[in-house]
Amino acid sequence: MTYAAQEQLEHVVLPFWLEHGPDPQRGGFYTCYDNRGRSLVSTDKFTWSQGRMVWLLARAAQMARAGLLGLDAGFLEDLAVRGAQFLLDHVIRQDGTCHFLVDADGAPKAGPAGETTSVYADCFVVMGLAELAGATASPYWLDAAEPVLRRATADITAGRAATPPYAVPAGHTAFGPRMILLNTRLEHARASERLGMLTDKDVTALSAARTAMLSHRNPDGTFTEIFCPKAGDTSLPARHRVPGHAIEGIWVALEAAELTGDHDDTPDLLESVDVLCHSAWDPHHGGLFRYVDAEGPAAPRGTTGGSAYEALVAATWDTKLWWVHTEAAYTTALGARRYGDRACAEWAERIWDYTIATFPGRGEGEEWIQIRDRAGRPLDRVVALPVKDPFHIARNLMQLVELSASTGNRSRG
Repeated sequence: MTYAAQEQLEHVVLPFWLEHGPDPQRGGFYTCYDNRGRSLVSTDKFTWSQGRMVWLLARAAQMARAGLLGLDAGFLEDLAVRGAQFLLDHVIRQDGTCHFLVDADGAPKAGPAGETTSVYADCFVVMGLAELAGATASPYWLDAAEPVLRRATADITAGRAATPPYAVPAGHTAFGPRMILLNTRLEHARASERLGMLTDKDVTALSAARTAMLSHRNPDGTFTEIFCPKAGDTSLPARHRVPGHAIEGIWVALEAAELTGDHDDTPDLLESVDVLCHSAWDPHHGGLFRYVDAEGPAAPRGTTGGSAYEALVAATWDTKLWWVHTEAAYTTALGARRYGDRACAEWAERIWDYTIATFPGRGEGEEWIQIRDRAGRPLDRVVALPVKDPFHIARNLMQLVELSASTGNRSRG
């Protein structure tokens, strides 16, 4: 696994983004490529992806300096700094929110559905700036992120955060914003610790975000994606599950515990990994479904109110998405290697074998073809935003390389 992860990272994924991502004239990054990575369909710049690119480059620079990647650390850091400056110059508003979308020059514009802000975009800006602060040992970038983090924390905690491109029905509470806040808080805390700036207040905020996210864990080990206001609700929003999202949240919770000391729930979280993988595994074609029903790996059932989100769940439940699989590949490997969990070890092998056999382009597309149908065939459609995602694949491959270095494990692959 580790060799294949490093090979994909150094020879396929990062080369694509280093060649096609940076805008050397105007700053920021181009990410609006089609699913196959062959056509730039727009020069618009979604803040969601801009923050992710800064994070990616800053983390890659740190790994290169540590000898874990055979790339030029200085070059990577310079690109990250240019991307971060683009965010400061064009994206962050005075009220602590960020523009959802800007054009190639950085002028704000509305998104495909008229969106002007999203707490997800805000959080990815914070994550990128925090990672850059750690990479450069400069508090300047953390200071720049502070008002955005403060506003995002307040909005998510109060349940008033704008969540495009996934609108949360009124009166409902979603897992997604809570998970992304925990991830953001973790990145901020790690950067603060590296700079000698971590405070008790930071750790308390991290622990609170962790508790909020884990309130979605059910006694059977699954996670409820959306809490509905009525007890016993049998609607599709109440019944549907998003196992990949929960699996991603588990590694974030496990790693956050290294700073908060909240280790008592580690056995429960490892048990959930096994439960969630079983709940989503396609028994006919392999791979993990995007959405499933509360009772297992089948189309989510329940009454619907005609919302766009419900239509999305119904239409795409059995698709096979890149991020679900790479996040699961890392989480299961983490459970196996760091915590010695046998079920995680079995899933890690199965999920990695499916992932590496299914998603790399191998002549059908550049980099990885990230969106697939149930049988694993390329599905040329938009998921979430009209971009080719620069984040999950690279992040999880880097995490696998780092995990191997820290645990001394060398897996086949």
